[in-house]
Order: sequence, then structure tokens, then C-alpha cells
Amino acid sequence: MYFSEVIGQEELKEKLVRMVKERRVGHAFLFLGKAGYGTLPLSLAFSQYLLCTDKGENDSCGKCSACIKSEKIIHPDINFSMPFNSNESNSNNKSDNFLSFWREQILEQPYFDLGDWNKKIGIERKQSIINVKESNNIIHKMSLKPYESHLKVMLIWSAEKMNRDASNKLLKLIEEPTKNTVIILIAEDKDQLLDTILSRTLLVSVPPIDELNLQNYIQKNLSIEELSAKKFSKLSEGDILQANHLINKEEEESIFFELMVKWMRACYEANVPKIYDWVEEISSSSNHRERQKRFLEYLLEIMREAIIRSYNPEKLKRFFNEEDAFLKKFSPFIFGDNIAEINELINQAHYHINRNAYAKIVFMDMSMQFANLLRAKNRTFVS
Repeated sequence: MYFSEVIGQEELKEKLVRMVKERRVGHAFLFLGKAGYGTLPLSLAFSQYLLCTDKGENDSCGKCSACIKSEKIIHPDINFSMPFNSNESNSNNKSDNFLSFWREQILEQPYFDLGDWNKKIGIERKQSIINVKESNNIIHKMSLKPYESHLKVMLIWSAEKMNRDASNKLLKLIEEPTKNTVIILIAEDKDQLLDTILSRTLLVSVPPIDELNLQNYIQKNLSIEELSAKKFSKLSEGDILQANHLINKEEEESIFFELMVKWMRACYEANVPKIYDWVEEISSSSNHRERQKRFLEYLLEIMREAIIRSYNPEKLKRFFNEEDAFLKKFSPFIFGDNIAEINELINQAHYHINRNAYAKIVFMDMSMQFANLLRAKNRTFVS
């Protein structure tokens, strides 16, 4: 990876390049900061620059054999260790077994966090760690001579996931490094690392990405118009992963808004054919179970906003534009007599969807009861 591909962090890039030029590269580093700030991309760019045989003024050349292999994540002298779900009974269980996933993830999107990684290797509901056997594997790799380069580099990603035994094993390697080796630990939380490891590594604090560089990246790479890009850059506080989350959430909520308007109008009109069509839509394959749950959570936010506006219109608002215009018309129908029942109704639907109940029955029942509650001051729709 090139330094030029890392979002922002210009000052830090210059510092790392200068360190290499002045031959002040230590044997152990700690790149500390949120994943969304670019700790891993910076480490990858630094590693590639270290091994590049024709270094440019500010970046690796991209043409030598070392650069070509580094870019493809196949350089034999750049090694990786990352958390995985450990099976202590299997002596062959090590991060090397996940390298194909690791390469795929980096080449696809080098900005990712532990949650993304666990999802990639299929252990969303399990804990991933770096165990003592993995530390032994790291020590063995670093005891070997470089294959092609003058240096051997080891990147340990999410280093705070090392358990105590693994940390103590690695500490010895950091204290007594093998010749021509560089170890780079990448972590978000230094409080989970041993103090002895912290004291023996050169700290590289990775700050949030500056707003302008993040805004430019969002505009260019995510095809977001300027004003929205500026908003997301500010709200994400220099974290590209948070920016992506906010963008995806807004896109999904625009879909939820359309679904919500159709539903509320059909229920208010007590129009059974429209309600049936809506139930078919929300239950379709494009609206999978997790999205259905998020839609119900969105409805709860809408109801909360509606009741606040009914009693305190000056309260700071969470919704704007089309949502705001709709809520102005809709909020009078949410009042003290029905809000508790409406919330209970939506929460019950969320519970049943989460328990794999048949979605069409859940949403039809919710809609019929909601129609009654909306029309509580007038008449009963169904009994």
C-alpha cells in the first residue's frame, strides 16, 4: 500500500518517511489509534516503504518486486498476525490459516475494525484472541532470516487481543529482537496492553483524519455531494468507519421513511388492501430479518419524536426535511392515551421477528392494531 492511498495523516506520513531516510527505524513500534483513523493502512504503507528497493521522496516506487508483492499482500518478508477464534485442542490453529481472508479483506477495503474481521471469518458471535500458540508462531517466523529483503517485518493487528500468556511470550522477543527485524503492533486500546510492552515499543499515535481530507475522500470515493460530505466528515470525528456507518444509515433510513409513510397512511385510512400490499413489501426477500428489526427500531424513534413534538414542539429535533414535514402532520395522532400501547406493539413485533416468527403474520397483526390505536378518538377499525 502507498502512503498516498492513506486518507489524510500527512504529518505522520512525513515523519515515518523521514525516519526511514535518516535510518532511525527501531525494532518495535506501536501504531495506536482507532481503526477508522487508518492505523492498519499506515502500517502497510510503512512496511512497503521499508522494503522498497527504489524509494521515492515521499512514497514507495510501486515498480520494484518488493512493492508489487507488498501491494498484493504476498511479500514473504511481511508477516501478519491477527485475532481468530482459538481452539486450544488444535495445535495447527493459527492466524496463517486465515491469510486468504486477510488478503481478501485488505485488497477489498483496508479500513476495517475487529467486528468487520470477525464477520469476515464467520465468528460474529464468538470471541477472537491472539493466544500463546500464536505468539510461538510469531517467534518462530521472526527467528528466520529474511527471504528476499534486508528486513523481516511482523504486523500484529489488534494487539490488545493478545491474552496475558501471549503478551509475556512476545515481550521476550521485543526485549531481545532478532537481527534485521521490525515488529509493528497495531492497537486501539493501550490500557489492554502490558505496561512492559508499552515501554519497549516506539509509540506512533495516529490521530483522527482531518475534516477536509475526510470530506474530499467521501466526495470522491463514495460519490457523496459536497454539503453531505461535509456533514458526514464533521459528524464522524475523523473516523472513516464511522462516516461509512452514518452514510449507510442515512441511505437505509430514506428507504425506511418511504415504508413508514406508506404504512401509516394505509393504517390511518383503515385500507386493508393497502395494508396487505405493505405487509407483502416489508416481508419480501429484499427486506431480510435484520433490516426488518432495524425498521422497527426506526419506527420507535419516529414515535418518540412524535410524542415529544405533541407536548414540546421546541425540543431539539432529530428529523429534518421530508421526515420533519411528515411528522408535523402526523404527531397530533400520537398522544398520551396511545403512545405506551404503540411502543409496546412495535416492541412486541421486534421481539417476534427476532425470534424468527413468520413476518407476514407479525406485520399484519401489528398494522391492524396500530390502525385501531391511530383512530382511538374516532372508532374501532377491527376488534
